[in-house]
Amino acid sequence: MEVTVDEEGVRCDNAECRVAIDRKCVEGIPEPAGCTHYGKSVVVMQRAKPAATPTEPSGVRLSSAEALSMAEAQVLMRQRAANVIGIVGPQDAGKTSLIAGLYDLFQRNKVGGFAFAGSNTLYAFERACHDSRRESGNRHAGMERTGKGAATFLHLDLANDVSREKRAILFANRAGEDYTDAQSDTTLATGFYEIRRADTLTMLVDGERLLDLRQRQQVRDDILVTLRALLEGGTTLRTQRVAVVLTKVDAVRAADEAPRTRAETFFLSIVKDAKQQFGGDFLEIQSFEIAASPKGGATPRGEGMEEVFRYWMAQPGRDIPQRIPSVKQAGGRVFGRLTRVQPKAQNG
Repeated sequence: MEVTVDEEGVRCDNAECRVAIDRKCVEGIPEPAGCTHYGKSVVVMQRAKPAATPTEPSGVRLSSAEALSMAEAQVLMRQRAANVIGIVGPQDAGKTSLIAGLYDLFQRNKVGGFAFAGSNTLYAFERACHDSRRESGNRHAGMERTGKGAATFLHLDLANDVSREKRAILFANRAGEDYTDAQSDTTLATGFYEIRRADTLTMLVDGERLLDLRQRQQVRDDILVTLRALLEGGTTLRTQRVAVVLTKVDAVRAADEAPRTRAETFFLSIVKDAKQQFGGDFLEIQSFEIAASPKGGATPRGEGMEEVFRYWMAQPGRDIPQRIPSVKQAGGRVFGRLTRVQPKAQNG
């Protein structure tokens, strides 16, 4: 970088010349006035200053609100009581719809005696719900599919309406193909941490597939063979409960009488087989029917979800729950009830 110096007495633009001091030209020219550099300002070459070292931004670092990794979920479980729900089912069985549907219910009211009290994964929940909402612009409701890979966890903090105890619920989210692969290779099940930690295993039975005579036997196998694989893989516990959940019950009810009756009867037979084969391996096995994201207006959104949720929460979390102060309820969505906490005034 060039810097021009116009100090008094400096009469040569050669920085090494001392003509202004001893009147002698550095080039040896007898008369300085005859030098082509004489009478001009000095041009000094300066080294550019190094760039400033970047500093960490000030302020509060917020969490990403994305789904939790296994390690992040473990940290949360060490901090508070948590019910972990493992949801198992093939692709398109309705797993994401179930999780997102429950999240939507909590935005409007209490569910099963619990109220929404916070979440570390709000962005992940909102993205899962987006495609089923009017704002998405989709003609038909849909849900984001879960990609293959390590299980992630969606988190809700819930406040018991009576005891005011605060408990967390974590939904394990793994691609259905991973569980299907374990049917033929039970060693894969040893890596399903979310199943080993789950308080309740939720096995999804796709109601639409039960209406199809060509697919319903495969639906039965998906439930029974997967349970067998998890058991032989050493990932299950006798203290766990199992919920066998018929999804898309709105599609079953909308079918003609004969296929509807066949589908309902076949579902009951799946539940019976599960109890006969695995009743001694789990604390309890119960069946449920839900319509998390029904098509059309004949079935209410979230039908049957509260019964499943009560079953999930009936078994206490594995740690002492926290108590939280009473919260005054207001209308509208739960997010609208959040208030800003004013900082305390500084003395002086």
